[in-house]
Amino acid sequence: MNEETLSKELKQNIIKNLYFLYGKEAYLVDLYTTRILKKCLTEQEYDFNLIKFSGNPELNQLNESVQAVPVFAEKRVVVINDLDIEKLDNAALDDLMKILSSIPETTVIIISITGFETDIKKAKVKKVIAIANTVEFEKMTEAKTADMIMKRVARLGCVISKDNASYIARLCLRNLTLIGNETDKLCAYLNYSGEITRKEIELLITKQLEAGVFALAAEITSRRGTGAMRLLDELISLGNPPVNIMSALSITFIDFYRAKLGINSGRTAAEIVSDFNYPKNRAWAVGKAMGAVSRQSIVQIRQCVIVLCDTDYKLKSSRVDERIIMERAIAELLMLC
Repeated sequence: MNEETLSKELKQNIIKNLYFLYGKEAYLVDLYTTRILKKCLTEQEYDFNLIKFSGNPELNQLNESVQAVPVFAEKRVVVINDLDIEKLDNAALDDLMKILSSIPETTVIIISITGFETDIKKAKVKKVIAIANTVEFEKMTEAKTADMIMKRVARLGCVISKDNASYIARLCLRNLTLIGNETDKLCAYLNYSGEITRKEIELLITKQLEAGVFALAAEITSRRGTGAMRLLDELISLGNPPVNIMSALSITFIDFYRAKLGINSGRTAAEIVSDFNYPKNRAWAVGKAMGAVSRQSIVQIRQCVIVLCDTDYKLKSSRVDERIIMERAIAELLMLC
């Protein structure tokens, strides 16, 4: 199955019992996980009928969740994010296969891989995907990304040319999470009416370093280690010095810290912008930061800022390879988040 087939089936309300979603574009994995979920349940039905696991679940608990009867709903959905099949021993794999092979008609299981790259050629993984509706989400081409931008902008009441949509795709490194943030910001700036021109793009779209670093920070707070390291590779390959990357990452986490302070104080995004005197062209950062730190505590973010300060000092004073220092820092941040 490919993305087009999956999308067509969902539009036709065709729902299967077992999905395995993976690939380089974590945004699309998350998007289709949500789409399947919303086809099965209303938000009012989530409390009793949506079960989420992160990593490898305890298999008895998983089996109980799968076999349970829906409560005041037609379906029950079990989402397993970042199931690492290769880490299962043979006995555990056999137990998992029994669970996945005997799913009740009223249960839908979605296995979504967003935190690491899974190798579907591995024998254990092959067993699972052989019985699942498996979809790989590759990174979009520039042309397809531009089409997506044009459609998103249109839904928000604005218009944009194909050339300018392609320009945004290049600026944002074809990162769909970042593209969503940037196009939303542009449409909000135009009060959701009118054409997005190169003038607005140059004024508001953050350049590659800032854009890439925001995406990197989002991967870190979502604890997606593989995605974070991949973005670091891209940023370095573009010629950005590690010191500059670290400086931009520090600014982003300071935005996160301010946003969390505001959330804990019951402040709105507009009030936080005013409290910290954000310039007009950076006000968007507050709203995005508030969403990025919804699961982190103020203590966690403060510890992240400390790690970043320490890393900045090491980059400027240590003889250790800068790449190694950066990778260690990201690993520390992932553990803290």
